[in-house]
Amino acid sequence: MSKVSILMNCYNCEKFLKEAIDSVYAQTYKNWEIIFIDNCSTDKSKEIVESYDKKIKYYSTPKNMTLCSARVFAQNFIDGDYFCVLDTDDLWMKDKLERQVNIMNEYSDIGIVYSNTVCFSEQFEVLAYKKKMPSGKIFEKMVENYFFSFETVMVRKEIMDQNNIYFDNKYDVSSDAEFFTKLSYFTNAYYIDEPLAKWRFGHGSESDKSLCKFPEEASLLLKDLHAMIPNFATKYKTNIAIAEARINNMFGICNWKKKNMKETRMYFRKALQSHPKYVIPFLLSHFISYSYYKMIKKLHKKY
Repeated sequence: MSKVSILMNCYNCEKFLKEAIDSVYAQTYKNWEIIFIDNCSTDKSKEIVESYDKKIKYYSTPKNMTLCSARVFAQNFIDGDYFCVLDTDDLWMKDKLERQVNIMNEYSDIGIVYSNTVCFSEQFEVLAYKKKMPSGKIFEKMVENYFFSFETVMVRKEIMDQNNIYFDNKYDVSSDAEFFTKLSYFTNAYYIDEPLAKWRFGHGSESDKSLCKFPEEASLLLKDLHAMIPNFATKYKTNIAIAEARINNMFGICNWKKKNMKETRMYFRKALQSHPKYVIPFLLSHFISYSYYKMIKKLHKKY
């Protein structure tokens, strides 16, 4: 019976931790382990973990570190046939593992299985994907714009090991995009068009620093792919152009929030040269502040 290793990283995560762990224990598929990495928490996270049985393997980092570095710290503890990550405020539907393991066992050419997810808060719930997402060779789409919801994904660990693909601690806010985009180059994906997980709205920081890190790390990923893949620039020229337009738009939004309006419009113009869809933030930046733009986006997502 194939074993699933589930990575959970925690720093002061007591608020939703029991709910997340309980969603793993409720799984209909039972051959799993949780690799729990405590990133020097000062709350009651460790006590909560210790209230469960030995299916949770508890490890503590030697010092507080970035989330990606904590994931790198966990690498040598992961020995299952399949690998998943569950953040400590997200949830799984009870048949998530069973559905994905069955697909992995049936199709040996599949190295990634992912699904739809429910984005939720105390006020609302909404499906993440409004249309059916791609299966098969998805690398080109991933280059253009990373689209996985992390908590839904299962990976065949053999593919990770064969191609030396794991989280790279030079990434911070985009370690999942780096990991899955590179992995998708070597294997096929399978999409389950149903929500098998729930993603709690409000992940991450919206500080100026983190907002600007997304385009910086997206640019870094393109450089890494250039180094990893022969003839990447020529073979994937169209996909790279789409990615670069998206990156320029993100840099524009970053500078908009910082009120650097000259840089904002410079980046928006660069994005517009590749695709007209970027005209909306470009025009709005002339009339409203970034805070109003963010409010409009939130209302659009909600309704």
